[in-house]
Amino acid sequence: MGEQKKNNITLKVGGMSCASCVAHIEEALKDLKGVSRAQVNLAAQKTYVEYDPA
Repeated sequence: MGEQKKNNITLKVGGMSCASCVAHIEEALKDLKGVSRAQVNLAAQKTYVEYDPA
C-alpha cells in the first residue's frame, strides 16, 4: 500500500489568553476526522494542523 498523503495548514487564531485555551483548541481539532496533529502557538496566535484530506 502507498503512503498516505497528509496536508498541513497554519491558521491564525486570535483571542487566546492562556494555556487552557491552547489545550481546548488542540483537543477540539484532534477530535476532527482526519486530523493527525494540531499544535497551537499561544505567543504567535497561530495553529498548525496536519490532516488527511481523504
